[in-house]
Amino acid sequence: MFDLHCDTLTKCMNDGKELYDNDLQNSLLQLLKYEYPCQIFAIFTDDEYIENAYSYAKSAIDFYNRQKIKYLDYLTDFSANPEKNRVNAILSIEGGEPIESIEMLDEFYELGVRLVTLTWNRVNKLGSGALSGDEGGLTKFGKDIVRRMNKLNMVIDVSHLNERGFWDTVEITEKPIAATHSNCYEICGHLRNLKDSQIKEIVNTGGIIGVNLYPPFLGEDVKTVDILKHIEHFLFLGCENSLCLGCDFDGISCTPKGIGCMADMKKLYAEIMKTFGENMADKLFFQNAYDFWKEPTYVKKSI
Repeated sequence: MFDLHCDTLTKCMNDGKELYDNDLQNSLLQLLKYEYPCQIFAIFTDDEYIENAYSYAKSAIDFYNRQKIKYLDYLTDFSANPEKNRVNAILSIEGGEPIESIEMLDEFYELGVRLVTLTWNRVNKLGSGALSGDEGGLTKFGKDIVRRMNKLNMVIDVSHLNERGFWDTVEITEKPIAATHSNCYEICGHLRNLKDSQIKEIVNTGGIIGVNLYPPFLGEDVKTVDILKHIEHFLFLGCENSLCLGCDFDGISCTPKGIGCMADMKKLYAEIMKTFGENMADKLFFQNAYDFWKEPTYVKKSI
């Protein structure tokens, strides 16, 4: 299991819950039902914390580090050789609000953040979100951040970014990009989904895409078959070695029928294996993401 996006870290911090076991859509205990579990934990700054986004993000990193000490037997930082019976974690920032300067970006890198989702749905100092209603692309500061992320080998995530911002990013970046939790616009015409030209461009960069389980991004009255329709279209566009999971657990208010939490993902694996074969199921659930993240430049260094 390798999931590119969940909001469980900040959800636990805000609600006074534990990463190991809780009543949320994801937990260490659920992830440990899978072999070599790898999870990207997003630091998402909700509206009520936005005025102090930098301090909030640092508090989330502190919370993660405390949880790592408390649950040392179950949680560790991701490495090129992930451990079988521990959750191998990567930290990301969802929405660039905490990043107010290049120096702050560097600081977050030193603290272990390895991926930044440039915007959430709103407008920020880097650019405009897909649901913001603003048609502007990346700001000058946003473009500077992309260039600096390239130098740091931080992964640029274009999920939530509007289309103009996406193409600005593609024009600037010299490294592969990710869309950690986005689906196909051709199958479900939601503004948060990727158009075919965007999907092809991510593949061309050597990047990765995570299938999102949020029903409004999948279709109507969503069942497993609707997830398979998006996977089929991604594969039609050449995503065999790029397609991953980006479940968005604890960042979504509802889920597809029969898949209410991370523990239920074994059901989806079985359906993908039945429809597309075991090799593709393994690639989507683990291998593609692992092949991307095992590169030494993306692994957290000891500091």
